[in-house]
Amino acid sequence: MRLGGPAAYFAEPDTIEDVRRIAEWAHAQRLPLRVIGGGSNVLIADEGVQSVVISLRRACGDTRFQDTRVIAGGGVMLPGLARAAAAHNLDGLEFAIGIPGTIGGALQSNAGIGDRREIGPLVEAVRLLRSAEVVTLFRSDLRFDYRASSLRGGADIVLEATLALESRPRAECEAEMTRLLEARQTSQPTAERNAGSIFRNPEGDHAGRLIEAAGCKGLNVGGAQVSQLHANFIVHDGSASTADIAALMSEIQHRVLAFAGVRLTPEVEWWGDGELPPAFPNELRGSA
Repeated sequence: MRLGGPAAYFAEPDTIEDVRRIAEWAHAQRLPLRVIGGGSNVLIADEGVQSVVISLRRACGDTRFQDTRVIAGGGVMLPGLARAAAAHNLDGLEFAIGIPGTIGGALQSNAGIGDRREIGPLVEAVRLLRSAEVVTLFRSDLRFDYRASSLRGGADIVLEATLALESRPRAECEAEMTRLLEARQTSQPTAERNAGSIFRNPEGDHAGRLIEAAGCKGLNVGGAQVSQLHANFIVHDGSASTADIAALMSEIQHRVLAFAGVRLTPEVEWWGDGELPPAFPNELRGSA
């Protein structure tokens, strides 16, 4: 969204040891620690956050290929990883070409696209920083659900993940990625500031369909507006505040509930101190 206030402290550590030291310092100072990936799925309060915020792009930005497996750092961006996998004639990550987030963020939210392709089924193992110790969790230790995982909302920091892919000619992988990008550009407001899908799809339906059916396309609060191209996207031209976005989300929820009896759940994560905006249930407060 390119909105929101400052972090009390921000760091781009160079090594995992630096990450560990920062985590220990934040704990000693009794400050929350948050990890920001691509920033594509968060809504940050206008006042900012009294937290230590770190980016893992330097410390955890490496990618290694071993036969049909890829070991990717938590700070690796998904589109770049999808292209690298294709260059190694590996199939399974094409869906990630249009998701502007990192591996760490993708594992938190089980990132995926509308046809139900998600990152969770690819995961073999995850290395985490947990209470200043590096630990490894395997597939059987993890749970992946629709836009959620057992890693979400905890204090663990994703350092790297091992993904199991399959062999496929590079040309076929690249053709699939081109198709997906073209479809995304025609159906989503990629040229405008947005945070991707604002609400999760309710069981057996689509949030965008419900929002449009409730008459919300084009609805605006302040500088924030429901996209005319895709109703499950909120866009703005730079004049909006985070408060505008949150208020528009609440209005959408109110209208969809009145129209269809469905309470929409945000897909984006809230970063802020104090009371949550009405649009967000307590479990969606960002904490990692």
